Parts: sequence; structure tokens; C-alpha cells
Amino acid sequence: MKETYTRREAIAAGLFGVAVAGIVWGPVILRPFGSAPVIDLRTLQLQQDRPAVQPSLSPPARVTKAKPAGRVDINHADAVTLQMLPGIGPTLAQRIITHRKDYGRFTDANGLMGVEGIGSRRFEKLEPWIEVR
Repeated sequence: MKETYTRREAIAAGLFGVAVAGIVWGPVILRPFGSAPVIDLRTLQLQQDRPAVQPSLSPPARVTKAKPAGRVDINHADAVTLQMLPGIGPTLAQRIITHRKDYGRFTDANGLMGVEGIGSRRFEKLEPWIEVR
């Protein structure tokens, strides 16, 4: 078994290593620097295969929540009705219903501040819209 390489063998081995690295990594290094194709997982189509959507020149429409017609009774309102209140989304509506089930009916409007996520600022916005029956 040979313990050392000659200079010629070392150069040949180095060039062979460079050639193998070029074959393996060349396509990765030399690929175009454009953006990679985006795959829409819902339809499993490449982005360029989908029909082009014309961008609208108008700004996107703002969706506003419907205001309740009158005051909302927080002891009897369901999640959809509670979501009409300003600052109340699906998560807070569910927390109000859960609080009502766990601790019983609200005795006054201030009891709403015991619900996690409703502080004094949010309660000030809610107070004109709520009642307790």
C-alpha cells in the first residue's frame, strides 16, 4: 500500500474532485436568478399555468361590520350578535359565551370586564351598545 502520492497524482485527484463537484453542483449554481415557480397547493398548478388576473386600479374595498340595531343583551346574545359589537370578533364573542356558561349570567355591564381580552378601553367602546337583562 502506497503511503504518499506524487505531485502529479495529487493534481489529478484534485482536478477529478473539481470535475465531480462541477457536475453535481453546476446546475444548482448556474441556474437563472429569477424567482422560483410558485405552486398553489389548493389546485396543484404552477402559477404561470393559471389564468392571469387583471390587477384592479381601485383600492380594495373596506369591509365594515354591521352595527347592531339597538342595544345588545349580553346575557342572551349568541356569538353572531356579539360580533356586531365594536371591537368584538369571533374569539372574544366565544370568550363572553364561555364566561357566561362558567360563571353564570352577568349582573351588570361592568361584569364584562371580567372576560379575558376586555379592558377598560374596549369596555368604553362597548358600553353604549350593551345592556343586561
